[in-house]
Amino acid sequence: MSRNLKAIIACAAALVIVGGGYTALMLTEESGSSSSSASEGEPIATSHGPVLSLEKTDIKSISVKNKSGGYEGVPSGKTGEDGFPIFEIKGIEDLPMNESILSSLLNNASNVGCDSVVEENAKDLDKYGLKDPQAEVTVKTADGEKVLYVGNESPESGETYCMLKGEKEVFLTASSGMSVFANAPENFLATELIPKNDDKDAELSPGTIKIVRDDLDYDILLEKDTFKSASGNKAGTMATHYMTEPIFSYLDAEKSQNATQGFFGLSAYSAVYAHPTDEQIKGCGLDAPSCTVSVDMSDGSSYTLKIGKKLDIENGEYYALMINDVQVIYAVSADDLCWASMKLGDITSKMIFGTFVWDVGKLTITAENGTETVFEGKGTDEDSFEVTKNGEKCSKERYKEFYQFLLKASAEEVEMDEQPQGEPYVTVDLESQDGQVSQKVEFYKSGSKKCLIVINGRPCFKCRSAYAELLLKNLSVFDSDEAFVTNW
Repeated sequence: MSRNLKAIIACAAALVIVGGGYTALMLTEESGSSSSSASEGEPIATSHGPVLSLEKTDIKSISVKNKSGGYEGVPSGKTGEDGFPIFEIKGIEDLPMNESILSSLLNNASNVGCDSVVEENAKDLDKYGLKDPQAEVTVKTADGEKVLYVGNESPESGETYCMLKGEKEVFLTASSGMSVFANAPENFLATELIPKNDDKDAELSPGTIKIVRDDLDYDILLEKDTFKSASGNKAGTMATHYMTEPIFSYLDAEKSQNATQGFFGLSAYSAVYAHPTDEQIKGCGLDAPSCTVSVDMSDGSSYTLKIGKKLDIENGEYYALMINDVQVIYAVSADDLCWASMKLGDITSKMIFGTFVWDVGKLTITAENGTETVFEGKGTDEDSFEVTKNGEKCSKERYKEFYQFLLKASAEEVEMDEQPQGEPYVTVDLESQDGQVSQKVEFYKSGSKKCLIVINGRPCFKCRSAYAELLLKNLSVFDSDEAFVTNW
């Protein structure tokens, strides 16, 4: 009786105790086959122990040669919470590392399991991919070294061929444990670039955000909106920021979410180069970035993202990126880098005036002929608020209705290049009671029945001229019972 058949029978006998009739059936099938199956690369049932089993604390180095070139892992001198050494990759010790992958390296180098023996005395290693291995793993300890050859994946899903140097047996082991040996050094680098904002107590938030692009002749500056009225109301929209460059504009709370909060949890698809050369930096367009984004965080930290060229990666659109002074070029999804391509209109709100009605201290409306109407208000809420028109007390309900129409002024399109002609058709000067808001909005007649909106001296938007005409009309009937026209 052949040695292989003895192994099969021994294994089947043990399994009968647990598996009953099913195991008996399997035994019957196997007993009719010859031992030649081993030479054909079919698994042999076996009670073989691990292919490789070492104490993690005894390992001095893990050297890997593979199709990517390879790497060497060595103890960093630090110990993890599990009591085992933390490894690092030689040559990139100074860079942010992925501790989970490093842990996987140590775990899989210290213990290589055996799912089955494929062939006990293998002569043709080429059919297993072991003549020219996918990876050669040398694990050194104080007692010597072990070399593991990693071959091809077997037809059986999730299994990979392997063997030890100097031995003849070919084993099948879980592919998941072998994948770390196919890594390039860059695969061990951390891909989380900015931490998630998980600490609710810290209230971490971005402050000033500056976006510089080579395809724009202006910079984009977003400032944190810190204004809170005495009544607790927030000026503008519910967005966390507003724009101050190249125009003043409130932001659309939903559409600007990625531009103002997309830093948190920003991660790379992969690391492309560790310690890139000048040639690699230039090749990725990072010597002269197409987009640079700078942000200051409320905890004092700051980040500068340099975005370069699009990368040739099949499964999506990615940009080359470097962050702060970290000497790594990353590939980051274009979906996570809205700053590289966004237009002003993508994030701006259509709202022109954003001050809450009871926070307004002075509202002056000047017609083209120079006639001024001045409203002055005091109070923190509807109950305490009092308002005058040209120095005389007036109805705050009437004033509230008129102000609600003023809020309907809409930035229908961004316009920065057109220069105003002549005198403004109507001018609105608004100041908050506490002095935090001072806004001058001028409406100039433009072509195609539109008005150019100039905010604090800078052309910003256009709207339909019908709005400005109705603003003056509604003002003219303020002292009457005539209903304000609110649609145009």
